[in-house]
Amino acid sequence: MEKKVARREFMREREQRYLEKRSELDESLEEVFDRQTLMSLYDMLNTKKLKEVRGVVSSGKESRVYHGLGWNGEEYAVKIYLVSSAEFRRNRLPYVVNVPRFKKIPKDFRRFVYLWSEREYSNLSDSYNAGLPVPKPFHQHRNILVMQFLGEKGVRLPLLHEEKFELDELEKLYERLVDVLGRMYRNAGMVHGDLSQYNIMVGRGLEVYLIDLAQAVRRDHPLAETFLRHGTQVLCGFFNKAGLRVDPASTLEMVRRGA
Repeated sequence: MEKKVARREFMREREQRYLEKRSELDESLEEVFDRQTLMSLYDMLNTKKLKEVRGVVSSGKESRVYHGLGWNGEEYAVKIYLVSSAEFRRNRLPYVVNVPRFKKIPKDFRRFVYLWSEREYSNLSDSYNAGLPVPKPFHQHRNILVMQFLGEKGVRLPLLHEEKFELDELEKLYERLVDVLGRMYRNAGMVHGDLSQYNIMVGRGLEVYLIDLAQAVRRDHPLAETFLRHGTQVLCGFFNKAGLRVDPASTLEMVRRGA
């Protein structure tokens, strides 16, 4: 009986904290996310993993990224996967073949999204620890991922396709990307499963950063070589269109074996 009373009291206090935090967040959060996602977000706020969640940094069909702040003023990217995207599960199945975490594909869609969020956190951790230029991951809870904010004062770095570059800048970007992809393949044993100009960020000094690593797979994945070949073709297509002549076959060879 005492346990039941204590449990009810805990739930009542949790609900009260939920209501208090609810008024502090942007109304757009409530318009987009379901109650369970909001509760998960408030848990992160209550446990001081985050101090504040601000406006949307980027938005897609399957997730949204918000600008977050920590208690010491540090900036975070708060990625929240939507649990109402009908195509999410179907589009992700090729990436989870032979993956231990997905040995048994959850029938429950929400659980699948939670595992996908865990997957991105794990891939980011492995890549960051291998010295690759990716956002440093900090926290992951259910469908929420908190990572390093690539940008300053709430303004994210531009994506590769959003900027225009001179020929010498394109050459430098190409060389750096080939180097990063090669180290990812040869040293970290991973392949970005959905590489394109839409998930590469560029810093002021032409530094390159890979994002959206949930799709990354290990080199022993049955589709790893297919993903690698497709990614290099897409990347070369971007550079060729921008004015820098590069060859997909040569690029693929440099990634595999080194320049």
